[in-house]
Amino acid sequence: MNVLIITAHPEADSFNSYLAATAARVFEKQGSVVNSVNLYSENFEPVEGKIFYPDRQDSVRFDALREQRHHWEKKILPDDVSRHIQLLINSDLLLLHFPFWWFGMPAILKGWMDRVFVYGGIYDSRHRHENGVMKGKRALLSVTAGAPENACGYNGRHGDMRLMLWSPIHALHYIGYSMLEPYLIHGVRGGLDGIAKIEQQKLLDEKVEDFENRLTNIHEWPIIPFNREDDFNEDKTLKPEAPEYSPFVRHDPDSWKKFLISGSYRPQ
Repeated sequence: MNVLIITAHPEADSFNSYLAATAARVFEKQGSVVNSVNLYSENFEPVEGKIFYPDRQDSVRFDALREQRHHWEKKILPDDVSRHIQLLINSDLLLLHFPFWWFGMPAILKGWMDRVFVYGGIYDSRHRHENGVMKGKRALLSVTAGAPENACGYNGRHGDMRLMLWSPIHALHYIGYSMLEPYLIHGVRGGLDGIAKIEQQKLLDEKVEDFENRLTNIHEWPIIPFNREDDFNEDKTLKPEAPEYSPFVRHDPDSWKKFLISGSYRPQ
């Protein structure tokens, strides 16, 4: 198996980076080929813009999708983008390791998606969702948060962390990945000492061991269900008889209220 590990954390000595290195070690031990990329170490430029497109089709108005497709077809995309695209194409499994910052992924990782998921190459009108370019490949989000687990639950003060990860999960599924349930680690905080530091280290050691065990049996990892193309009408609305897998794609516009009251989402 070919594994690609993308890390988006500015500190090479962070727990998040350690977790990424742990994943690499597990897969290499199994005989997999592992490629690891740290976006911060590479100084990856996350801001998409006209500067990356020397052979513009429209020199007056910048249209990112149009220029991405044009430069993909001409094979003149920026070197870093071309290299990352090739890494994605060559891999069977993608792991994204990142901290949960301001209720989402770091800007550098969102920018990586903006620039690397190029229109015309990674997706187009005929290659999306279950028919995406990455069909047959799997992806996993490994996410750390400073807040305790209870605070990030469905009834927690900070909101349901699992739901807030819908954006990157859906984006990866959009280009064809089968999405594994994200691996979430809470309570990863710096500045602790004494008993608090000892207790935190014990918790993190347990999570690392669990993470290693689950990666060793990656083929048993639960896969997130999504609606398929034939679940939708021609106008892209959900058919009445189609199942619901998420509060973000639902039949009843007010069903999110039932979700909040029940505290969990139960697919129909």
